Amino acid sequence: MALCTVDDVKTALGIEDTVDDLSINLAVDAATAMIEQYCGRQFTQDSTATARIYVATNSYLVHVDDISTTSGLILKTDPGADGTFSQTWTASDYQLEPLNGKISGQTWPYHTIRAIRSLYFPMDYGQALIQVTARWGWASVPTAVKQAAIIQSITVFKSPDAPFGATPFPETGILRLRSALHPTAAALLTDYRLDPVQVA
Repeated sequence: MALCTVDDVKTALGIEDTVDDLSINLAVDAATAMIEQYCGRQFTQDSTATARIYVATNSYLVHVDDISTTSGLILKTDPGADGTFSQTWTASDYQLEPLNGKISGQTWPYHTIRAIRSLYFPMDYGQALIQVTARWGWASVPTAVKQAAIIQSITVFKSPDAPFGATPFPETGILRLRSALHPTAAALLTDYRLDPVQVA
C-alpha cells in the first residue's frame, strides 16, 4: 500500500490534469518501496492478522516487527523446540512495549514483547521458538513519513527530466539524482529507521 496518493503528489506539483497519473502512480510505488527499505519497517497496516516467528533476545524479551493493533494478536511459544507452537500465552502473561503505544507523545506501534508472569521465552541455539500472529505495520502513516513519500515521489517522477544528474525545477529547486533518498526525505525519516529484527 502506498505511503501517499497520486493526488498528494499532483497537489505538491500544482498539476491539475490526469495526463501524468500513470507515471506519478509508478513514482509513488517506487518511493514507497525505497522508504520502507530505508527504514526497515512497514508503515501501512495489514488487512488481516498473519503469523510470523521470532528468536528471543533473552528469556524475558523478544523484539518483533511493528504490531499495529492488539486486535487479533496471538502469542505462542514452542517450549519443546520440536516445531510445534503448543503453548498459547494469555494477555496477562506478557507486556507490550512501548508502554501505552506511545513514544515521546506520538502514537507508535508495539515492537517489543516482555514476559511478566511465570512463563518465559524458550531459547535453543538461535532457533525461532516464538510465534506471533498480528496485524503488522502502522495503524496510520505518520505525517513525516507521508511528507517524505511525497518528496521522494516527486524526485522519482522528475528523474527522466534530469538525464545528466541535475536539472532546475520551479517547484522543487535543483533536482539532483542520487541512489539514496532525497536529503529532505531522509531527514524526515530519521526517527523512523529501524535495524532488522530476528524474524524467520
